Amino acid sequence: MSLAVALSLVTAAALAAGDEDIYFSELPIVASVSRLPQRLADAPGAVTVIDRALIKASGARHFVDLLRLVPGFQVTPHNQEGGIVAYHGLSNEEYTPRVQVLLDGRSLYSPLFKSGVNWNLIPVALENIERIEVMRGANGVSYGSNALLGVINIITQDASQTHGWMVAGNHGNNSVHDQTVRWGGRLGGADLRMTARRTGDGGFQKMFDGSLGWFDPHDSRHADLFDLRADVPLGNRDELRIGLSHAEDVSQYGRPANLGDPLRDLSQHSTSLSLEWSRVLAPGEELKLRYSHVDDWFSSVYNERVSFSPPIGQNLVFISRNRLGGRSTVDDFEFQHLFSPWRKARLVWGGALKYVTLESENQFFLAPRQERSTQRVFGNLEWNIDSAWLMNLGVSVENDSVAGAFADPRASISYRLLPDHTLRMIASRAHRTPSLYEANGSQRKFSDSAASPVDMTYLAQGGLNAERIDTLEAGYLGEWKNLRASLDLRVFRERIPNRIQIVPGALPASMADDRDTDKDRLFDPGLTLGGTPFPYGRADAAMNLENVVVRGYEYQLRWQPFESTRVLYNHALIQTEATLGDVSRIAEKYLENIDKVSAQTRHSAPHKSQSAMLMQQLPYEFDLSVMYYKSGRMQWLRNSYTNPYERIDWRLARAFKLGATRLELAYTAQMANHDMEGRRNSRVAKELHWLSLRLDF
Repeated sequence: MSLAVALSLVTAAALAAGDEDIYFSELPIVASVSRLPQRLADAPGAVTVIDRALIKASGARHFVDLLRLVPGFQVTPHNQEGGIVAYHGLSNEEYTPRVQVLLDGRSLYSPLFKSGVNWNLIPVALENIERIEVMRGANGVSYGSNALLGVINIITQDASQTHGWMVAGNHGNNSVHDQTVRWGGRLGGADLRMTARRTGDGGFQKMFDGSLGWFDPHDSRHADLFDLRADVPLGNRDELRIGLSHAEDVSQYGRPANLGDPLRDLSQHSTSLSLEWSRVLAPGEELKLRYSHVDDWFSSVYNERVSFSPPIGQNLVFISRNRLGGRSTVDDFEFQHLFSPWRKARLVWGGALKYVTLESENQFFLAPRQERSTQRVFGNLEWNIDSAWLMNLGVSVENDSVAGAFADPRASISYRLLPDHTLRMIASRAHRTPSLYEANGSQRKFSDSAASPVDMTYLAQGGLNAERIDTLEAGYLGEWKNLRASLDLRVFRERIPNRIQIVPGALPASMADDRDTDKDRLFDPGLTLGGTPFPYGRADAAMNLENVVVRGYEYQLRWQPFESTRVLYNHALIQTEATLGDVSRIAEKYLENIDKVSAQTRHSAPHKSQSAMLMQQLPYEFDLSVMYYKSGRMQWLRNSYTNPYERIDWRLARAFKLGATRLELAYTAQMANHDMEGRRNSRVAKELHWLSLRLDF
């Protein structure tokens, strides 16, 4: 129904426009799907492009807020945890492990943060982003493991486009205070850009605790970023791009007067160096070599009160010294060659080598140092069969020292109904390798004064396989230039037969802990439909337990009814089915707790969600943008939910010119209509307002 309404609005706009000479820009060229620069209509997948105009008009302070403009994405409000991002649900993880995130081609996945993305350490200022290409769908062919559900490629501006100074700042309620300084220029023959940014705010303003009621939580954040980019020409055919970045964040955690969750700070940072050399061998033929080194670190040391009942004796209480933290390094080398094997075809192929080290006594107390290596080869072929038919074929073969070897194929066929109207069918497979924590992790709590009592909280059981997703999708991309409108529709079925879930597992005799009473350890498995007794205690473990099927559709409508008006509308409908396999492996006495595992998966994506954005030029050179987001009920976590919500953000800005200096003053409001629940309904973000000032000279 909403699609029909949207199309009727486009038709109405055409009648209103009459015979005016209307200009609607061509659909963009994208390179994030197959690694081949392609028209959006020729790409083997659905892509949402967030350009600089959308980024600016959104008024976003944090990168994750921009993903609300992509159909099928859900994002929590920002606080000390960073925004939690989910595409098609499957959100019961601390970080985002199933959507590959790239910055100018470099993966932002971190082994330290459980092979996910720490959104608090994204090393880019929004002012430096040229565009964001979001592929909605699996893409292990082009980017290997972890591109299970999609790819977010952040593409920054060339350094040559940012010469001069830029100074910007935000100041508002809830202690919002941001400052950004950027300089760009030339040094010798190289174009340089240096950016320094500092952000801070008061986090959420409302939190509920059974003993305290509603209170203002301890979760403010302060973050710093330094970024350097150099584009160095090496003759007529060669170019070297150098990137250096350092991002750090200090976030507050804990609850007042709570010895089990005391007030504390978590400090973290990420430093990276990247080098990319490219050479044009001939028209349509290019060679690229890229190397990157990333060093991640975090630390939070605090005392926690632990209390539980052992099998025999009195209730035990002790102070556990939690030493959260660790360090990881990633060295990644990639080779890519693009050329045309025959007149109507293009091929890109290459390989990648990655070596990872990770040290964390907290995550791996049995073996604090972990290593991992990965080798991968890939290829994508685009073949223009004739003027109407286009085929894309690709495959990636990867060998991982933890998960073994696997292949990710993809086949896509596109048919041009008309020059600006294309149908496509895609079948693909992709994998997500388990994180080092999932595969080898071991965690415990114990008193510093004695080796016992011990509470084992996580112990990997071994034999973990990479998650696999098989995707079938149909798509339509249409462009009506006379209406200045386009429609991108995707219908999909995604099946993960072996999703990894972290559930309680029985401990072996060699790792027995002192938690859980005898009654809990030795229950009758017949009373709980096959649950596993745990005579030596239990601890969380990752297991390939769940079969998940996600079906639905999503579409994006872009419309420019007038030169001064731009409209974006997104809609997604998602239905998730999930069942557990061998539940006898779960060491849980109560059936309802086992049922919560797949219940959370089924409700991890709202059945319906939508977003809309209006960008309007007003008289007297004012620019207005209004964003609207609506979502149904969903569960980010197993034991909590968030209610349906409607959210409105808006921004009003005016640009001035003072001689050679360009100035923009803006007012932004987020959650202007009402408060918004976070990852839990007991964490609430309140309305935010801030003033922004930007100078370019």
